[in-house]
Amino acid sequence: MLLVRPIHDPDFLSRYSLGVETHITRDDVLDGYDRYIPFVHGVHLPYKGVNFASLDETERQKGLELVKRAADVAVRYPVDRVVMHPCGIMSINGEKCGEYGKLIDSLGEIADYLAQKGLIVCLENQLYKPADVREVFACRSSEWFQLYTDLNRSNVKLTFDSSHAASCAAEESTDEKRIAALWKYLEHPDYIGRFHWSDSRISGGESLFRDMHLVPGQGDLPREFHQAIWRHPARKLLEQRCTKEEVASGLVFISGL
Repeated sequence: MLLVRPIHDPDFLSRYSLGVETHITRDDVLDGYDRYIPFVHGVHLPYKGVNFASLDETERQKGLELVKRAADVAVRYPVDRVVMHPCGIMSINGEKCGEYGKLIDSLGEIADYLAQKGLIVCLENQLYKPADVREVFACRSSEWFQLYTDLNRSNVKLTFDSSHAASCAAEESTDEKRIAALWKYLEHPDYIGRFHWSDSRISGGESLFRDMHLVPGQGDLPREFHQAIWRHPARKLLEQRCTKEEVASGLVFISGL
């Protein structure tokens, strides 16, 4: 089953056999949300205002509590795993505000809390921004994989966001190197437990620092790359805020892979 965001009417979801991924504290507080509950097959934990790497212990604990309370809600849905941003902010405007050891401690605590509830946590690779604006851990594939290996827990997997990956791979100097950097995110397919699937425009570095979230087939990511995503057994969210017609066109593209 493919998932979409909870923005399309239930008749459309039923017609195309689509589920939804709900973002706790964002989607589930909107008017009319109840109509999507029967379609929820994916859950995203909150990240707004959270820094699990924070040097400010009060801030770090506040983030931990927010995510734990969201996990308490997640168990109401028929899911065995949840998606979460690692939220490891190391600096803002060039000023250090976090450290890696704090991040690992926080994510380990969350993973252990979720394990008690029978849930797997899938950590998402992050959107890449200029270093003088914000440094966030797990933008690059090597950092993302490092989280997985350093946490070393049976209920920790990864969520691959192709749009976020394109925002980072685009920093390479040639299109050939950009595509090679993109493929690095799929070097360990067994680590991946969920996908956020979008297209992007990586040629010429257009996607650098940009979360383009294009419908699959509307960008220039290699067809073979989309095929590798489609063939992976993990569940996939088409993470675009777009029209029903655009969703349908993406489904046509996917059916031809």
